[in-house]
Amino acid sequence: MQISEDIALPATAKPADLRTRLLALKEAIEHEEARQRAAIARALPKHRVSATNLAHYFGLRKQEVRRLQLELAAVGLSSLGRCEGEVRDTLLRLCAWLDGARGDAGDAGDELNREKAEKLLHENSRALFGPMPRARHVYIMVTAPDAADATPSWADDLFEAGADVLRINGAHQSPAEWRVIASAFKEGAKRHGRVARVFVDLPGPKLRAEICQFEDTVLHLPRRKDRLGRTIAPSRVLLVAQREAAAGLPIPPEWLPLLQAGDKLRFTDAGGRDRELEVRESAQGGWIAECGGSLYVVQGLALAWLRGQKTLGEGRVGKFPKQPRTLLLNIGDTLLLNPSGQCDDPKLPVLALPLPHLLEQVRAGEAVILDDGRLVAIVESVRSEGLLCRITRVLKSPARLRSGKGIAFPESRISMGHLDAQDEAALDFALSHADGVGVSFVNTAADVSLVGERIRAAGKPGFGMILKLETRAAMRNLSAILFETLRYDPVGLMIARGDLALELSFERLAEMQEELLWFGEACHLPVIWATQVLDSAAHTGLATRAEITDAAMSMRAECVMLNKGPYIGTATRMLADIIHKMEAHQFKKRSLYRPLAVAGDAG
Repeated sequence: MQISEDIALPATAKPADLRTRLLALKEAIEHEEARQRAAIARALPKHRVSATNLAHYFGLRKQEVRRLQLELAAVGLSSLGRCEGEVRDTLLRLCAWLDGARGDAGDAGDELNREKAEKLLHENSRALFGPMPRARHVYIMVTAPDAADATPSWADDLFEAGADVLRINGAHQSPAEWRVIASAFKEGAKRHGRVARVFVDLPGPKLRAEICQFEDTVLHLPRRKDRLGRTIAPSRVLLVAQREAAAGLPIPPEWLPLLQAGDKLRFTDAGGRDRELEVRESAQGGWIAECGGSLYVVQGLALAWLRGQKTLGEGRVGKFPKQPRTLLLNIGDTLLLNPSGQCDDPKLPVLALPLPHLLEQVRAGEAVILDDGRLVAIVESVRSEGLLCRITRVLKSPARLRSGKGIAFPESRISMGHLDAQDEAALDFALSHADGVGVSFVNTAADVSLVGERIRAAGKPGFGMILKLETRAAMRNLSAILFETLRYDPVGLMIARGDLALELSFERLAEMQEELLWFGEACHLPVIWATQVLDSAAHTGLATRAEITDAAMSMRAECVMLNKGPYIGTATRMLADIIHKMEAHQFKKRSLYRPLAVAGDAG
């Protein structure tokens, strides 16, 4: 390893010099403890020792200690690289060794030693997630599917594969559907003699930009093909009297009660192709019809209704509601962002974000991320009609931006400060039917207390709270967030790598996920490693090489989260097997040396 000149290892490292510098570090961490005295005092009594150690760790990480680490390692002592859970104890023991009290060094440390730190971490993990999994110490959390897919066989497959915890995304579906999912998972746990916990993610302030400029709707009905291009399933559509369903095709309303199976509707579609829909069966609100080819339909197309060779009527496709325009954007293009989605210039694309108080907090020069990072813009100027933004990066040119896509302001100091109706519904459901909540888009300590105090007021001891760390603001305010977190129990941290990568950049994600693991250990709280773990395996049944490596690294957290997919059972088995094997080699950052078969052949 090549070491930079400023931290290069000197020829000799005198014990007295090492001890002096270690004592300076001890003084620095105790100074930080004094500085954080009020925050430590606010922690729950059971977390107060953890809050003190967290202050010590912040104090340590404010110092440049890389050269000292190398010097300690050169004389065979701990290099401070595994002291997250017991900072002061490590420094005291090192000083004792350097004093020559080697035989008594085991008694020279702090009350919070490594054994007690690991015990605290495991106790806090069990309090949040339930009993420790069999044959491993890392829990597996799976994301719930749609309610229709939450069957007894789904639950059985998960528990047989090794799942421990269920996550329901409160941004999707309804409380009635969440109840079906939670019940199926809990019943499955009973059948398998397991204690399994359910968490509900509060949607949080996931911002979405709307397009209020409209265009004529085009209904596209594709056919299913195999890999050779052969049709294996026809296009299907619901014939209705008026456009209500997302894929409904409105026909003359007087035809609907007179249709019969086998009737046909002939027309020329919007692409100029002759098409024929055959009526198959009645359905709620209309009739199901099929076509052997794909078709594009717009309102006003001429229709002919046939039964056998006889034409029973002629009419037109009914009215479609207008749909939001799709914006085509290239690097250098400008767009306006304001609460209304309107402007006087018909050529200027406009996005609506109906939160004027939030837009007022955004400044010129700050970045705007759209559609999960597929477009990046910069606020060029703040005008009376809104924020004028210029596109600086697109994933693919031209980028297609549709209405309802996510928008983020990673460089802006914005605050929501409240729970909206969707959050309230998810929280109410969780308090009645689940074991905890995930707090999305935590930006400040106030976001922690907002939900934590609601849980405390509900009088639900043991009800958990998971803080999802996924924004640049959370990283800026991490110290305050962590100290506030220690006022509640049970609690944990989630490294929500998807949104965090967008906010910080993919390059910075690698270092930030490491830092969050370290800070979680410093305050003895369980950490969840989340987003796209074995994602290909969950969707196709096969994992990529990179995903296997990522899964192996994930076991340094206390819990690993899988997203939903048709092969979630396969992905869960794969993850459980990887974790089981890797635990013989590593715990947190510490490498463990079990005997290796390949070493037996050496020589």
